[in-house]
Amino acid sequence: MSEANVAAVRGMWEAFLRNDFETALAAFAPDVEWDGTNLPDGKISRGLDAVVDHATRWAEMWESWEVELEDVIDAGQDRVIASIRERGRSKAGLDVNERHSELYVMRDGRIVYRKGFSDPDEALVEVGLR
Repeated sequence: MSEANVAAVRGMWEAFLRNDFETALAAFAPDVEWDGTNLPDGKISRGLDAVVDHATRWAEMWESWEVELEDVIDAGQDRVIASIRERGRSKAGLDVNERHSELYVMRDGRIVYRKGFSDPDEALVEVGLR
């Protein structure tokens, strides 16, 4: 199941990066819990609307924005960690080139929980891999 979970998260990211938002959103369970508390205005919310709201608000902050999926790994116990690099310039004039990670918990091939980490190593610590 771990290879399938990694493939599901990778597929979600690949769909998102090619602007296939319908396919990307289909990777999430309808009752997904979205933990965005790593961001200054972040919160924990539920449902597909939470995923869309987060992605929309985040994308609207950028004058230019580039996202690269660097790695997706099996973290055991139906958990997957994705490492992402973001580069760009915010509308507020801040240049960004940072790497962060996201932890996903899977159930029946779909994402049921997502938590963002501003420090990519924190996800590894969270799951006991570091």
